[in-house]
Amino acid sequence: MIGRHILEILLLSVLPGLLWIRFIYRTDLYAPEPKRLIIKAFVIGALTVFPAVLLERFLDPGSGISMAVLTAPVVEESLKFSVFMIFFYHHRDFDEPLDGIIYACSIALGFATLENIFYVFSAYEYERLYEVAGLRAFLSIPGHFLFSSLWGYAAGIVKFRLRSGATLGAGLLGAILLHAGFNFTAVFSAWGSSLFIVIFSVYGWVLFSRRLKELQEDSKDRKEDL
Repeated sequence: MIGRHILEILLLSVLPGLLWIRFIYRTDLYAPEPKRLIIKAFVIGALTVFPAVLLERFLDPGSGISMAVLTAPVVEESLKFSVFMIFFYHHRDFDEPLDGIIYACSIALGFATLENIFYVFSAYEYERLYEVAGLRAFLSIPGHFLFSSLWGYAAGIVKFRLRSGATLGAGLLGAILLHAGFNFTAVFSAWGSSLFIVIFSVYGWVLFSRRLKELQEDSKDRKEDL
C-alpha cells in the first residue's frame, strides 16, 4: 500500500529538485543571491503549477501530442516568465546579468519539483516508481531549468546591457521551442527511440553552459572592478 512507502516516494519526488537548486545556487560564484530569495523563487515556481494545470486543461482538454508539444510549453514557460518579471526582474538584488539565470532556474526548479511529485506518485500506482523517478531526476527536472535559462539569460542582458525588449521575447520563444522539442522527443522516447531525448538534453546543456560561463565571467570582471 502507498502509505507504507510514502516517505520513499516523497524523497524520490523532492530530493532531485533540491539537489539541482543547490547546483544552480553554487554556479553564482562571485556574488551569490540571498538564500531567502532563492527559496522564494522556488516556492513561487512550485505554486505556478496550479494555474498552469488549469490553463492547460482549458486550452487543450485532451492529453495527446498537442498538449505535450504545443500547449504545455507555451503555458508553462509563459507563466514562469511572468512570475519572474513580476517578483524578481525589478528587485534590487537582481543586480548583475547572471542573476537572470539564477532566478529563472530557481523558479523552474520549484515548478518541476511540485510537478514531479504528481508524476512519481502516479508512477508508484503503475509499478514504475524507480524508472519514472530516475528518468525525471536526470532529464525532465533539469530540462525545466535548461529551458527557462534562455529567457533568464535574455533578461540579464536586456537589463544590464541595454538590449531591446525584443531580446526578451526571443529568449521566451527559445525556451518554448526547446521545451516543445524536448517533449516531442520524450514522446518518441516512449516508442523506443530514447537516443533522441539524450541528444536533445545534451544540446540543452551545451546552450546553458555557454551562457552560464559568459555571465560568470561578466560577474568576475564586475567584482574585480569594484
